[in-house]
Amino acid sequence: MRRKWKWTDYQIIKLKWVLEILEELSAYKPLTLRQVYYQLVGKGLIENKVSQYNMLSALLKWARIDGYISWNDIEDRVRAYHDLSGWHNSDNFIEASLNSFLKGYRRDLLQSQKKYLEIWIEKDALTTIFTRVAHEYTVPVVVCRGFSSVSFLNEFKKRLKRLKNKEALMLYFGDFDPSGVEMLEAMKITLKDELGVSGIKFKRIALLKNDILKYRLPHNPDALKKTDTRAKKHIEAYGEVAVELDALRPDILEGKIKHALEKEIDMKMFEKEFKAYKDELKKLKEKKEYIMKILGYNV
Repeated sequence: MRRKWKWTDYQIIKLKWVLEILEELSAYKPLTLRQVYYQLVGKGLIENKVSQYNMLSALLKWARIDGYISWNDIEDRVRAYHDLSGWHNSDNFIEASLNSFLKGYRRDLLQSQKKYLEIWIEKDALTTIFTRVAHEYTVPVVVCRGFSSVSFLNEFKKRLKRLKNKEALMLYFGDFDPSGVEMLEAMKITLKDELGVSGIKFKRIALLKNDILKYRLPHNPDALKKTDTRAKKHIEAYGEVAVELDALRPDILEGKIKHALEKEIDMKMFEKEFKAYKDELKKLKEKKEYIMKILGYNV
């Protein structure tokens, strides 16, 4: 039988630190293990090394099992549950269909813009923050998860073919380490030289070396591996500096996403589209109420 976690006085202190961070960043929950870890490191509460990361992983596990932390406070974006179950009966399906009737309409608020935007992020673990911000502007979020395959990039090429005289712009967010820096460059080369895609603009928004200095972000001790062929090139260009995007506080990252989008969007045109969207939602609500009354259902 596996040995149960022992709540020592020191572990209780570390739990209090975690609870303070969860309270401080409550607007951005659920957080990931890495986000909590880097906040503790950034505050100088724990050392920046693998043993401390593993310790925190165990602490968060037992803190949730023992009820000190809500299961909704921490998320695991790597593993997923695909619900393929069915309905209990047709009545349940009819009721759900009527409830969702004419719901979920989303107007493309960027349809009148001169630019076509996509946000590309290296890590799936930060998707929640990005989609929450991008949803407001109806901007697609693309999760790369490492070096992108040619099939994945070809899907991007197909999306670009649907554009009508719009300038394509990719806003990229990734780690500042040998792989994270090289990923964007590798995608550029594949798109241009192998897939024949030209005219795209690429902007790396984060992480930048200036972010690391400005926010005093902790170094990732595992990133500069001697076996990594890209490590030598990275060290020559930037020194022994390797930091994960997760190290940025969620509120700072959110601000960077918003700023990057609004810098590229014509906000006057955006507000016009948003007003039209509100008018459409009102009309859809009225139509739903009218149709449901004819069918004999109360809204």
